[in-house]
Amino acid sequence: MVLFKEKTRCTVQDAFTPKVQKDPDTGETIKDEKGRPVKSMELDPLHLVTMVWLLQKKKDPNFSFEDAMNVPAVELDVQSPESDPKDVTN
Repeated sequence: MVLFKEKTRCTVQDAFTPKVQKDPDTGETIKDEKGRPVKSMELDPLHLVTMVWLLQKKKDPNFSFEDAMNVPAVELDVQSPESDPKDVTN
């Protein structure tokens, strides 16, 4: 995904990896009831548009970045996992 990095200046993994939440007053890591760091996903619109562009470009080589910028957000089906796969017990 070299094109992703060229457009966003970060890797796909960095763009879509949840970040550890910090307390704005103390700077300390916020933890859940089990003492694990709480993570959140904040999508940068540029990252999302770039991903739309790359995925659509595979289907239609003429699909431009400008086309991706004009895709209404309501047409996107963005999902994140319901829970951490490490927490699932079999």
